[in-house]
Amino acid sequence: MNSTEPNATTSYTVSFQYMSALAVGSVDLLFCQDPIPYHTCTAPEGLNVADAVLSEQSGETGFAITQQAANHIVISRPTNMITGSTAPSSYKFDGIVNPTNIEEAFSIRLRSHASQDATGPQIDFGSIRGQVQSGIVLQTQVPPMLVFCLAQEVEYNCTDTNKTYFSDMGELSSTSTLSARSQMAVGTNASGGFAITANGESMSAGTSVIDGMSNPTQSQPGTNQFGINLVANNSPIVGDDPEGEWANATASEDYSVPNKYKFVNGDVVAYSPNVSLMKKFTVSYILNSQKDLAPGVYSTTINYIASGRF
Repeated sequence: MNSTEPNATTSYTVSFQYMSALAVGSVDLLFCQDPIPYHTCTAPEGLNVADAVLSEQSGETGFAITQQAANHIVISRPTNMITGSTAPSSYKFDGIVNPTNIEEAFSIRLRSHASQDATGPQIDFGSIRGQVQSGIVLQTQVPPMLVFCLAQEVEYNCTDTNKTYFSDMGELSSTSTLSARSQMAVGTNASGGFAITANGESMSAGTSVIDGMSNPTQSQPGTNQFGINLVANNSPIVGDDPEGEWANATASEDYSVPNKYKFVNGDVVAYSPNVSLMKKFTVSYILNSQKDLAPGVYSTTINYIASGRF
């Protein structure tokens, strides 16, 4: 911010690094009081960017302003691949009228898109903060954040769960497959993203153990098998694909193949390489048994640990 005086007409230089080496055609800049991307946007009091002009740009260039409102700017260019440079790209906007409220900071929510009109799936996102104040400059960032919840059923934004953490898969049979499911949602503003590991032993009753599948394998009734995946399946019919717009948060390769299951203690089952808010995963469990399996009550406890890479 060239000037932090309330209601001053000034220039803003917005600098950031494109985290994903993908094709980008537009960048959306939304000015709000709150930095959280999925919260309702309330425009900062007095702010006006409707007459702003893109006067300078460096790094990833070729952009022009294509959409504009009092608290919203979209810059666009012919869709081109990001070079992958670690240097930040900068965009200077002249003619911005500062907010008038010196008691509240405000934010610019940033999103990059492959489309040229800031529609469709977003690629990278982030938020930056500023505040108007006569005589001083205040700059900060959203504090480190990791949101994670798990239960049999969870809300997409972790606002609630059904508080159920146990599933009875039924009676073992050599002719049919038992199945169950649970859900988890995760999001973080950590620059290195997150990783979720599945921790626990395979199904057992005393010394009799149904081993987890060490490689992605199809369900085969009549054999001893225990495994999980994080996608929708039709053999058996169980599970759902991940839910959420953050395309960089995915199930791990070995746990994202429909109708193939695996379980190895400590494996990373879902991750993102950078910032991701929010993503919901459904975990499918399958259990098969051979005909001469020792009788007993087979059970296990699986713990999921989400870690932010700050």
